[in-house]
Amino acid sequence: MSLSGLLSKVMPRAVTIIAALVLGVLAAGGAVAQAKSISFFTDKEKDGGFLLAITKAALEKEGYEAKIVYMPWARALDGVIRGEADGLLGAQYTQERAAKMQFSDPVGYSEMVFFKLKTTKVDFEKLDDLKGLIIGTINQSAYTPEFDSATYLTKAPAPDYLTNIRKLLAGRFPLFLEKKYVVLNALATQFPDDVGKVDYLGVPLKKLTFFDCFSKAVPGYEQKVKDFNAGLAAITKDGTYQAIMSKNLHE
Repeated sequence: MSLSGLLSKVMPRAVTIIAALVLGVLAAGGAVAQAKSISFFTDKEKDGGFLLAITKAALEKEGYEAKIVYMPWARALDGVIRGEADGLLGAQYTQERAAKMQFSDPVGYSEMVFFKLKTTKVDFEKLDDLKGLIIGTINQSAYTPEFDSATYLTKAPAPDYLTNIRKLLAGRFPLFLEKKYVVLNALATQFPDDVGKVDYLGVPLKKLTFFDCFSKAVPGYEQKVKDFNAGLAAITKDGTYQAIMSKNLHE
């Protein structure tokens, strides 16, 4: 057989083998490039809010796929501290938490206000004005150092803000403390018949800064925080952050 004839038989097979090898390498590279999984605990009120949307967008920028597990806030906090998840989504800063978790750069902002029935008159300028009133709160939530340490105030902890809305409507207490846009959104979507009955005090207890916290009990947390902050900076620069905020979502 001539050389040209031999090549005409061998070359198609060689091309097929080379193509298969190339596809195998590409497939292997694709597997390596798959998103890294990262887990977060948080409470159900974060579902559909801007803190969740920003967190997911920032992580996706850095090649992570976030798995979100919802539960009462106290359980979420304790679970992350113990290392049952990589991070806690949408938390406020406290020194106690910082000892067990590393905080990210700020993710978002809001206000903490006192909600009441419109028919209830409350004059509020300072915390002393609320002596003698039962105030609904959330288990293990941090508000302000002054409020948290105010033993002269009567606080009624609950597992979540929806419970506090129901208690307020039932007349169980005159006030509860919660993030403004969370409650306004819940009233409009879940309590439409009662939305006109609820108001909030005009003076906020505090303006809130939210962070994502990464458990120091999980190996590699330093790199995850670094990656998250890089993703957060990237979506701020490319306009994704502002696009999310322009949707007027709750926290």
